[in-house]
Amino acid sequence: MDGLEMLDHVEGRIAFLRAELKITDAQTSAWSGFADALRARAKMLGELRSTMMGNTGSETLLDRLTAQEKWLSARLDATRSLRTTLGNLVATFSDEQKTAADELLAPNLGIMPMAKQGSRMSSMRMQRGN
Repeated sequence: MDGLEMLDHVEGRIAFLRAELKITDAQTSAWSGFADALRARAKMLGELRSTMMGNTGSETLLDRLTAQEKWLSARLDATRSLRTTLGNLVATFSDEQKTAADELLAPNLGIMPMAKQGSRMSSMRMQRGN
């Protein structure tokens, strides 16, 4: 499932993550903040995606660049919100939960591990002949 498809299944992902991370009653408040940030991100990006998908294809390069800037800005705002709420949540985690979070959250947030990003960038450079 890619990042855009995940936006459509946010409640299922939230339930899955809560169960897998074994969120305790004491962690419910911090978890709720994080889950609300996930919902807000999905709603906002989903609405923006719908707006962008409605384009007719006759947009100019400048129109497309403006749309891309809007998308990236929205993702940045959502990422900042998630980072803050995740920081609050992780502060309540046991070591076992932190390990599970490291494994589970990145792909569920559409974040590629840095090692993969680096190898992907290298392969792109090689394909271009750089």
